[in-house]
Amino acid sequence: MRWKQGLREESGIRFAAPPDEVDGYGGRGVDGWAITTAAGYLFRDEAGDAWWIIFQPNPDSALHGDRAPGDILACSESHDDMVHVRLLASDVQRGDAETAFRLSGSLRYADAAEVAGRIPRTSG
Repeated sequence: MRWKQGLREESGIRFAAPPDEVDGYGGRGVDGWAITTAAGYLFRDEAGDAWWIIFQPNPDSALHGDRAPGDILACSESHDDMVHVRLLASDVQRGDAETAFRLSGSLRYADAAEVAGRIPRTSG
């Protein structure tokens, strides 16, 4: 898995892991952007484990930036060979996702899952 600063056309922290290092996302890899709240990037579950919340753009979309459709993923902050992924929401716009999380001041995983579930889907 890799983390790196955003490129010129994007901002934030980019998170990427190839399919062979990802568990729980249907054989797909991850290549997206970390979502943050006013309090930070890492979300803690009840066991105290840390998760990144990632916006994963749809690779076949012609839309970019805030209008890009994609998935919201929870990715484990593990330091082993596998990234454990949970799909929190699908078919949402990046701008809607970033706004919803920015308005949330929580860094609890349960709250992140709830916020993701409230983001409107692009297909209605």
